[in-house]
Amino acid sequence: MNTFSLLTTAWLPVRYRDGTTGKLAPVGLTDEDVVDIAATRADLQGAAWQFLIGLLQCAVAPKNRNGWEDTWEEGLSAETLVAALAPLEAAFQFGPDTPSFMQDFDSLGGDKVSIASLLPEVPGAQTTKFNKDHFIKRGVTNSFCPHCAALALFSLQLNAPSGGKGYRTGLRGGGPLTTLIELQEYEGERLTPLWRKLWLNVLPQDAADMPLPAAYDESVFPWLAPTRTSEQASAITTPEQVDKLQAYWGMPRRIRLDFAATQPGTCDICASESDGLLSQMAVKNYGINYDGWRHPLTPYRLALKGDGGFFSVKPQPGGLIWRDWLGLSQDNQTESNSEYPAQVVKVFNARGLRNIKAGLWGFGADFDNMKIRCWYEHHFPLLTDESTIPDLRKAAQTAARLLSLLRSALKEAWFDDPKGARGDFSFIDIDFWNQTQPLFLNLIHELENGQPAQERLDKWQRELWLFVRRCFDDRVFTNPYENNDLARCMTARKKYFATLAEKQSAKAARAKKQEAAQ
Repeated sequence: MNTFSLLTTAWLPVRYRDGTTGKLAPVGLTDEDVVDIAATRADLQGAAWQFLIGLLQCAVAPKNRNGWEDTWEEGLSAETLVAALAPLEAAFQFGPDTPSFMQDFDSLGGDKVSIASLLPEVPGAQTTKFNKDHFIKRGVTNSFCPHCAALALFSLQLNAPSGGKGYRTGLRGGGPLTTLIELQEYEGERLTPLWRKLWLNVLPQDAADMPLPAAYDESVFPWLAPTRTSEQASAITTPEQVDKLQAYWGMPRRIRLDFAATQPGTCDICASESDGLLSQMAVKNYGINYDGWRHPLTPYRLALKGDGGFFSVKPQPGGLIWRDWLGLSQDNQTESNSEYPAQVVKVFNARGLRNIKAGLWGFGADFDNMKIRCWYEHHFPLLTDESTIPDLRKAAQTAARLLSLLRSALKEAWFDDPKGARGDFSFIDIDFWNQTQPLFLNLIHELENGQPAQERLDKWQRELWLFVRRCFDDRVFTNPYENNDLARCMTARKKYFATLAEKQSAKAARAKKQEAAQ
């Protein structure tokens, strides 16, 4: 197959205002009828969004807030976009010629592996060797069309989990959480152009500390020169050593797709017909080892104890819960961490845009080392009213305390030796946070509409206490580990939800007094 441009070729799957789908070239992004990406996989949907955001950030990011607002009000012209993307053309060629998008500058020797390895769920060599691919089978995705291959390659480089000795994780760690501003409505219109949705996630150069470069070279796009390899542990790549815009184009994995061994057929990802299906690639370890980066689209945390530095937030079993929203929307403090939202969220909160309705779109894969456990995707409100944050933090603390009570009560009801009980009890926590979400949304609504905070928090505590008691009653006779013991169950209920009810109320009252004194 021939090399083609990822800027001027129509290759990105999109949805139009009338509901039909098609392919878009990034130079045509200003088309007002294009309203969304239409990838066939959730991870590729997120990758396509980040690809376009990265392009806009590198090509047309305004110098300051005023410039950003000018484009927001006046629109992004086709002429401006085409002219701004032209200098990037050399970096976005995809095919057998070097350099090729997101691939190693040098040819990589050694054995070829299946192109399916670009997808996170594909079973690895050990899994197939011992016939452990029980749920996700080998051989399901063998051939990719060039368009899907480019997007899958970019997605892997964005999210690369630990992959064995010397196979580096992504610039923000393996399997990071991505949070994007989601334009839900603009001037009463829900079907808004894609470029406008993307623009909400483009940062002014001064706010991001990312000026446009004098030249679009390997300091921005690492595949334009030989790879900064990392055979030595000390061989790291920091934001000070390259251009900060490389944050959008991190390339931790050394990969060369095999463009010589193509064949006609049907793509296993998008089901389209292609004359140049790709089926294999060469890989090599010790790619770029990123260190010290904070990606603009990812939230971070800083442990209060130790000297571990900032670490990116990653999806966990159960996905995002409403307790996490505080740290995803505003700077937040927990018992163990300082939480910082993605820079794109902070900048959006400071804009104070009118005539829009926006939320937060969070997504990412939950990895256990190299194994993907689940893909999570959440859409939730942005907590932009800073005055409510302290009250919401108190609400979260109350919820955490009552969840702990529920967990202790169930263990004492289920086990003769509750302290020595072993097993996975995460389902209690996951159900609790998911099922209390409507109560939390109602709390936000009433606080934002002026209900006195203390009055509403008192009501919140009563609601949650009743909810926890009901959860105990629903679960107490569903012991997954031992036979039910009626006497033990009733003793636990009396201890936690009768005898101790007054004590819990007194404890909460004391906690309030301490907070007031501070």
